[in-house]
Amino acid sequence: MKAHLVGGGIASLTAAAYLIKDGGLLGGNIHIYESSSSLGGCLRGYGDASHGYFIPVGRMFEENYRCTVELLSFLPSVSDPSRSIWEEMQEFHDRHGWYDKTRLLGDRATVIDASDFGISLADKLAMTRLLLTPEAMLEGKRIDAWFSPAFFTSNFWFMWVPVMGSLPQHSLLEFRRFMNRFMHLLPDFPTMTKIYRTLYHQQETIFEPLQAWLQQSGVQFHPGTEVRNIDFVPSLDRITAQGLIIEDENGTREIAVKPDDIVLVTNGTQIGDVAVGTMQEAPKLNITNRSWQLWDRIAKGRPVLGNPRTFFGKAEDSLWAIFTVTATDSTFFDRFAALTGNPTGRQGLVTLTASNWLLTLVTFHQPHFINQPAGVQIWWGFGVTPHAPGNFVKKPMTECSGAEIMDEVLQHLNFSDAAEQIKQGSICIPSLAPEVNAIWAVRSRQDRPQTVPEGSTNLGFIGQFCEVADDVVFTMEYSVRSAREAVCKLLKLDRKPPPPYQGLHDPNALYNALKVMT
Repeated sequence: MKAHLVGGGIASLTAAAYLIKDGGLLGGNIHIYESSSSLGGCLRGYGDASHGYFIPVGRMFEENYRCTVELLSFLPSVSDPSRSIWEEMQEFHDRHGWYDKTRLLGDRATVIDASDFGISLADKLAMTRLLLTPEAMLEGKRIDAWFSPAFFTSNFWFMWVPVMGSLPQHSLLEFRRFMNRFMHLLPDFPTMTKIYRTLYHQQETIFEPLQAWLQQSGVQFHPGTEVRNIDFVPSLDRITAQGLIIEDENGTREIAVKPDDIVLVTNGTQIGDVAVGTMQEAPKLNITNRSWQLWDRIAKGRPVLGNPRTFFGKAEDSLWAIFTVTATDSTFFDRFAALTGNPTGRQGLVTLTASNWLLTLVTFHQPHFINQPAGVQIWWGFGVTPHAPGNFVKKPMTECSGAEIMDEVLQHLNFSDAAEQIKQGSICIPSLAPEVNAIWAVRSRQDRPQTVPEGSTNLGFIGQFCEVADDVVFTMEYSVRSAREAVCKLLKLDRKPPPPYQGLHDPNALYNALKVMT
């Protein structure tokens, strides 16, 4: 038996790990195809102190990521191979965990008491009603059709959006899942103390150790290889892959797939068509739709394989503007720590509620990259409503250079007196990610294919755009769980993944959430 895994992100690497660990496959019989020249998917980060570091998106963790915890518990950490990655994360959390003394800043950097969620009684009742409403009744509905306009200016909403990603026009069905899945975190939402993160950047802390483990097992990686199409056995009621049409530096050819082989497809990515700018130039979008073209091709005439056009091609609702700042001057970090009341590395997300771009900033524990030189620090930020003109820089964030984004941020923080010094010691790399929020598109339950669709004999889907019951997208847990589930189903294994955490089934979580919301 051979396994062909399409996509070089965490979902494919997790699937490969469990094909070996639980399925007994030889590593040499597992092939991972990635269209770009490097692997990593949403976990990828790169750069150096001279040219600036770049981080496209980030992933946060919590202790009820049951599948992710299991995966990281058998992988050795980069800091100490005698410990697992999960043990390293727990120790790092105990020593340097986030404790947000300031989670929200208002106009002109006024500190807002985030412990007051600011939700009206009517919207609290609407939230309760939503949690008790079956998913089938929420298909095709928007969040703003359920709550009052005041809900979207509450402290709760300003804290929710940067962590979870949703906007008012997004899926109510998905919002309900998120509320249920993360209910236990609500009491600590303002401080973010229950959120875990990694010692270094996630590519170096998680992805590269997993890739090394797979390489030692003989797994075959094929970067620069795009799977253009899948050839299926003609059938009215069965879905059986019999060939992959690939394109690489040698041209286009077909790889045969036997009936007892398996094919797992990462059918979309949140970082497709990311555009990167410079300190002087704004990023320029070039929409190719490359990340979901394969899904679009194989789903035609096969409704059971989902509907990619529900999610993609809607950058006005799914685009984030993201920036990474590499600093050789400590002024920003010193001023930010004084403003927020937390030392660098302990401060979680800080959202600027008066920002037209709804900016959120993060100062990492340093160093954030393993080979990051002493005296170099990195901070990061993003805007989830970047099409609006800035409050100070009077144009959309999508049209701004790194220097202009820094001007906007520094004026919001009242750091204008030190702006030139901060900018002179900084490299700000702006980027546009047009598909980051595609996962939140208003949808029906049939728009995402099952990890193993009905009638499939050897084809499965993994990653953020397949359907995993009761779990939520925008998390590493979703990618890892989808991979475990697909492998388990296709190989008919008895060892199934643990069920997702559900707040509605946790009396303590329900009680504490109700207490903090009232």
